[in-house]
Amino acid sequence: MQRNASLTEAAMDRLAHIKWNNLQGRNAHVASRARLMVEYLRRAALWAEVVGGPPRWPFFDLAGALAPEVRVASEVAEWVEGFLLANVGGIGTGVACRAALRWATLRDTPGVQLPYLPDPFEPLLLVYERGGEVIADESGAFNFGGRAVRIRPWHEHLSAEPVTSLDSGALDAWDAEEGYAARPAR
Repeated sequence: MQRNASLTEAAMDRLAHIKWNNLQGRNAHVASRARLMVEYLRRAALWAEVVGGPPRWPFFDLAGALAPEVRVASEVAEWVEGFLLANVGGIGTGVACRAALRWATLRDTPGVQLPYLPDPFEPLLLVYERGGEVIADESGAFNFGGRAVRIRPWHEHLSAEPVTSLDSGALDAWDAEEGYAARPAR
């Protein structure tokens, strides 16, 4: 009998398959990546409200705030540290990746009851999958090919309404509509 992969294993697999320095992907998915980042900020703000405000913003250890006793396994912690050192340059991206793995571990933990809110890290993982790392610039914004997503205080990102669908077809349509359709590699 084959065992289903845990959410932690699935998150590790997703992180491992991201092309972190993907200039072509960044340029091909400007519109969708910007929308996904806004959706991440919206979802993170909803969860930040649950925990009474994040200890840091915009990337924070939500699982640690909700259940500090839940920790990733030591082999997962060792893997992520080695992986980040070898593949990821930004400190914020490292914080986000660690937080996404701990979130997956929390969701894998039997008996954990979470509020009915959307997964905070899914849009962010899609940002990375669609074009690699993104780092905030000195003006306090994420820049996607000239399209800035301002990092405002968390409570200013609160909204009940989603910003975008996470469906890959819908995201591709946003890119195509705005002239950022994926181009074949040369």
